[in-house]
Amino acid sequence: MSKDSDEGPSSRDQPDYKTEARMFSSVMNSTKLAVLFLLCMQNTLFTVMRRYSQGVLREQYSKYEVLLVGEFIKIVYSAFKIAADLSPSEKAVPRLRYLIRRSRKMAVLACIYGAMNILSFVSLRNISAGMFTIFAQLKILTTATCSTIMLGRSYSMTKWRALISLMMGVLLFSEPIWNNSERSKSPEGGNVVLGTAAVLTEVTLSGFASIYFEKVIKTDPEQLGIWERNYQLAFGSVPIYLMFMIFGGGGDVGHGGGW
Repeated sequence: MSKDSDEGPSSRDQPDYKTEARMFSSVMNSTKLAVLFLLCMQNTLFTVMRRYSQGVLREQYSKYEVLLVGEFIKIVYSAFKIAADLSPSEKAVPRLRYLIRRSRKMAVLACIYGAMNILSFVSLRNISAGMFTIFAQLKILTTATCSTIMLGRSYSMTKWRALISLMMGVLLFSEPIWNNSERSKSPEGGNVVLGTAAVLTEVTLSGFASIYFEKVIKTDPEQLGIWERNYQLAFGSVPIYLMFMIFGGGGDVGHGGGW
């Protein structure tokens, strides 16, 4: 036999693991960028559509009913994804019941998200979508602050300076509003002060909710999937919006009005 056959396959026949790793990293980076782009588009379109509906067209409907329908859609789709991921020996209904019984921690998060959704409607009815988007960037600062308090993380002075610079930029942008009493209300009758306070409260709750969710994920002995967590969140949000609908009376158009 030849010498080459005794030595086994040559180096040219062996897989190049470094090249494969680079290719895999490139694909993952492209996927992350695509997901980030889609997420930005979704958030932007959602903000613009709500602002156009509430602030420009002045459409009359119950915001709680809109949010409730959204939660029902989440429940149905999340349940479908959970059932699809189960093994043949497992049944969907017992699993969904188990998730409902174990959704106590997610109920707290559902209350926070419910308050955030309502505050976003209030703010977009009183301020422009551009101002809302700029103030929403403060979520970075509130999230970093909550992570420092709740998770004990530490950030370098460079990162804190960058976050504070972002906050100061937002304040400078809004200076013509908070430094001029004649501009406290928009020409359409919206209260700019109220809208600004609503969005600031929302971004504060957003930072807390993000870190709370991360802490639950890391400390909960049950490692549930993302669709199972979404199912718990949506199920916990339903009674919150139902309560607001009952006590609010459906607003000016009544229950089911404006659809």
